Amino acid sequence: MNTDCLSIRFAVKLVQACTVAAVVFWHGPATRASNSVVSYVIRVDRADLSGFDVQMRIPRARGTTRLAMASHPIYDDRYWRYVEDLSAESRGAKLSVTHEEDALWQVQAPGGELIVKYRVRLPPETSAIRSAYKPFLSETGGLVGDLHSLMYVVGATSASARVTLDIPKDWTIASGLDPTSDPKTFAASSAEVLLDSPIAIGKFQQWDFIVNGVPHRVVYLPQSNAASFDTRAFIAGLKGLASEAIKIFGRPPYRRYTFIYQDGADGALEHLNSVTIGARSQSLAQELGSVFQTTAHEYFHTWNLMRVRPIERVGIRYRPAEPTPVLWWSEGATIFFSDLLLRRAKLPTSEPTRLAHLENKLATYLLTPGYSHISPERVSLTSEDPFALGDDFSSVHLQGEVLSSMLDLMVREATHGQRSLDDVMRLLSERFNPERGIGDRDIESAVHDTCGCDAHTFFEAHVRGTQPLDFDRYLRAIGLRMQVTWAPAVNGDGTPAADLRIFALTRPEGSAPRIRLTNPSSAWGRAGLHTGDRLISVDGRRVATPADFRVWLGKLHIGDTARIEVERNGRTLTLSVAVSGYDRPTVRLEEIPDTRPEQVRLRTQWLNSSNSTR
Repeated sequence: MNTDCLSIRFAVKLVQACTVAAVVFWHGPATRASNSVVSYVIRVDRADLSGFDVQMRIPRARGTTRLAMASHPIYDDRYWRYVEDLSAESRGAKLSVTHEEDALWQVQAPGGELIVKYRVRLPPETSAIRSAYKPFLSETGGLVGDLHSLMYVVGATSASARVTLDIPKDWTIASGLDPTSDPKTFAASSAEVLLDSPIAIGKFQQWDFIVNGVPHRVVYLPQSNAASFDTRAFIAGLKGLASEAIKIFGRPPYRRYTFIYQDGADGALEHLNSVTIGARSQSLAQELGSVFQTTAHEYFHTWNLMRVRPIERVGIRYRPAEPTPVLWWSEGATIFFSDLLLRRAKLPTSEPTRLAHLENKLATYLLTPGYSHISPERVSLTSEDPFALGDDFSSVHLQGEVLSSMLDLMVREATHGQRSLDDVMRLLSERFNPERGIGDRDIESAVHDTCGCDAHTFFEAHVRGTQPLDFDRYLRAIGLRMQVTWAPAVNGDGTPAADLRIFALTRPEGSAPRIRLTNPSSAWGRAGLHTGDRLISVDGRRVATPADFRVWLGKLHIGDTARIEVERNGRTLTLSVAVSGYDRPTVRLEEIPDTRPEQVRLRTQWLNSSNSTR
């Protein structure tokens, strides 16, 4: 992530501490192109690693043929901006190409094979740590393919495809795409699979394992100065995660799967048959817990976001996707399950027990008032715009995980421990697929059909509505209740913590940094600052980037007076902020009086991260 030039998509990631979302597309108008195989060649020349060349062959194209580069709903890096030297020919004749929209081109094809050629010139890296899902090239390898590299024929997205890699002879290839008899050629059953399958190339390490008869490949692209790490424990942990996930559903939604890890990179992104994850070797040498946590989350998205996806995320699109109201489930339930996978696989977790984990989540939830009065549907719909909620803040990730935790307790109580949220997720996976997306009523229906309980009231009050959750109502199922105490926040060394609950973010067009509050009652909100204020200077020094603001913010202490100059509605304002401490809650879950044996039994089952039907 380039933290010096945060765009909205990275701002969301920074504030919500998330990971990212599914590949989604938009169906365009029909074309006369045949549904025959569309073939591609990606050529990488070691002498010029500034980009790569692409050749696209479309059989029997006739009339108006529209070509597009697909858009991602969250991580839309608009790689159409880097397409150069686009040309088309048919029957040996050059054809005119019209650039209709940002990501859309049009060719009048006379019939026969249409050959399209272009170059993708990679944008320069502006950060020492690159994003793991973006294409790159180096002396030892890179990442190419998917929607960052390949165009598709609008209206012919069901056409199968083949892609051949013309790369240095000493490089290898790995992808979630289907292998063919040619080790440098891979196949995809549709344009969507093709455009959701990044391809790792280069000199990398690789390992294989099998779960339930299904092959899984792990590749690691190291840098020249890579540190060694415990690869045996690394692969064993990944196999454990895959085994536990597949136990929930009975079978995976893929025929093969590829884990692509990259040294010198950060972030991660899920795909239908693979995942790309930044994993610096120096960090892996110290501990593997962090990479397992990231992997558990992104890998579970294979089911919850890629297979079971919001209806707004179905199909291929070259324009931005419509917002979805169910992102709280797609992200929050995934976080809920990723924690379970880690515990079931006996891998490191942030907290030693589920009890401690839930206590911490509830405390974070209570710290920020937006969680209790902004509906998860609204938060989902505005999740891509960090300024949309004003001075309040709520994250689909935490909000969704807390909701999922309460739904899990509700299901366990109603079924006397015979079922859990595992069964809800499995039912959704049986009912839906990438061609048939879900809405909030579908999630509600799956909960109801799993437990036979009143899911409608829960969803009306706490998903579509803003009624605060009565946590004790659901904790009672396992004989617990919540005790909340408030005390001054402290740093890691026990000293009082300054109220630094403020961010600076930028929009994609690179405008000046803008303020983002998370709590209107913070020291910054009380001083009169508002989300969306454009930053001009701090203590008399100009602010050019969010990183400048963070450096300045990190030097403040309780008792300091900060002076911030902002622009709001065309007016310049200078505000003084008295930096103070702030209170934060601590949550302890304690046993209720007169606990029944049934509640103790359900608690034991819950604490062991188990589902009795597994």
